[in-house]
Amino acid sequence: MKSYRILWAILTAITLVACEKNLIDANQQWEFVNQATNTNVKVINAYTFNNPAAPTGVPATRFYVYQNSTKLNGNAVSAAGAWPGPATYATVPSGKAFYSLILDRRVGNDYGQVQKGDTTFRTEYTLDAGKYYSVFMVDQFPKQTLLMTEDDMSIPTAGKYKIRVINLVPDPARPIDIYSRRAQTKIFTNLNYKDVKPFIELNLSAQAIADTIDVMEAGTTKPIYSSSTFTPVNGRIYTFYTFGRKGFATERLASYTNR
Repeated sequence: MKSYRILWAILTAITLVACEKNLIDANQQWEFVNQATNTNVKVINAYTFNNPAAPTGVPATRFYVYQNSTKLNGNAVSAAGAWPGPATYATVPSGKAFYSLILDRRVGNDYGQVQKGDTTFRTEYTLDAGKYYSVFMVDQFPKQTLLMTEDDMSIPTAGKYKIRVINLVPDPARPIDIYSRRAQTKIFTNLNYKDVKPFIELNLSAQAIADTIDVMEAGTTKPIYSSSTFTPVNGRIYTFYTFGRKGFATERLASYTNR
């Protein structure tokens, strides 16, 4: 009986060592993204709130993003939301593909069935390998479109950060100016609807000083609305964008980090 116990102990020890080695090997097998065959995408829902209306029983308008027949996001993108997140990009296969926005019918754990009309937008894009793109969901129902920008991810000069502002409030008759309270000057002027200007570099001081970005009607000095206070960081790249309906409480300025 004693010999059986010894044999059992030896076999158990061998199994544990083998399992531990397999776990260690698995943890060491890093899988790096191949930028020669993949591209990097961020999708931002800049539609006006709940536009189009959410399906019956669904608390808010949310969208799934498809590349051809592959659903890219597990959590649907709601108004002012970003996929995969405000400070990250998703890596997807590069090249030519169809991209679709499909309404989310999920209520609790019931995902429902895709119905006629749920695909609110579908178009074909060719995304280059190794590049970075921001894709904005823009315009108003029933004429939603996508606005795609190629993002310049080059590192800012030491002691500086990059910023851009995109006007996505659907009112072509009202261009806007952008004022930085920290810089005490307008950093962008006469931004028309869907204008995408290049990033600019702004200086940082020796101390971390917070900034607030004001949105003004072009040629005026009174803010229509402002950003939350933020503290820019050396070497970072930021995108601010306006969205919502002109004159409504939903009109506002949001932002995300490109780098």
